[in-house]
Amino acid sequence: MAEEIKNIPIEKIFKAALAHLHTSQPVLRCFWLANFVILGAFALIPGGLSNPLSIVWLLCYYVYWCGFFRFYFKKKPYFLTIDIFGSIVPSTKIFFITVLAAFLLIILPYLPLFMGFNEKYLLFFEKYMQALQNAEANIINQIILSAVLLIISPLIICRPYFAWISSLQGLNGSMRKAFHKTEGNYWRFVWIMIVLNLPSLAIYEMDKYLGCHGWLSVGFYSIFFIYLNLVFAKLYDFFYNEQDFA
Repeated sequence: MAEEIKNIPIEKIFKAALAHLHTSQPVLRCFWLANFVILGAFALIPGGLSNPLSIVWLLCYYVYWCGFFRFYFKKKPYFLTIDIFGSIVPSTKIFFITVLAAFLLIILPYLPLFMGFNEKYLLFFEKYMQALQNAEANIINQIILSAVLLIISPLIICRPYFAWISSLQGLNGSMRKAFHKTEGNYWRFVWIMIVLNLPSLAIYEMDKYLGCHGWLSVGFYSIFFIYLNLVFAKLYDFFYNEQDFA
């Protein structure tokens, strides 16, 4: 007998995550402070991800979120556990899939050149590359790329993320299982990702407009990223732990 498809109650999931953020304030304040310190430390790294020091930062931030989810699901010990090492496999898959998808989207305009298309496309391609030198055209190109990544996010981020959360608890971290359990919710995941990305985009633009040099974003992201991951924790509860949000 086929398993019944569960449709995400989006509004109730958002409210449940917000309620958890409110009721668990004493402990989550510690996670918020740690998140603020970690994000602030990254803002001080010269060159950002291009600096080799960022590898140490990424490792620390990875362990931080491992501890966060293990605390949420009451899996002790929260940090010193072999399950964190076990979670590296699905997390590496998520990283590889995301980078591969972004890379394919970036090189997509170049593909016809390798497929022997005629001079008309070459002329179009030259105009396209010239247009990218224009700041406005480059922004539009980035918006289009971001929109496409949002549309395919259920495949490269959302569902693989559940496999990672599961592996953190020492459970089955199969991506196939994650896809099977969340079947029928593709566009609901897209909508969730759009809603979660809008505040981040707004704060980023406000940060640039006010000349805060990234610190407004650091302050906002330190609490918002906690809320975002609480949303995914509640989604995990909905699909894997059969928690009712009615």
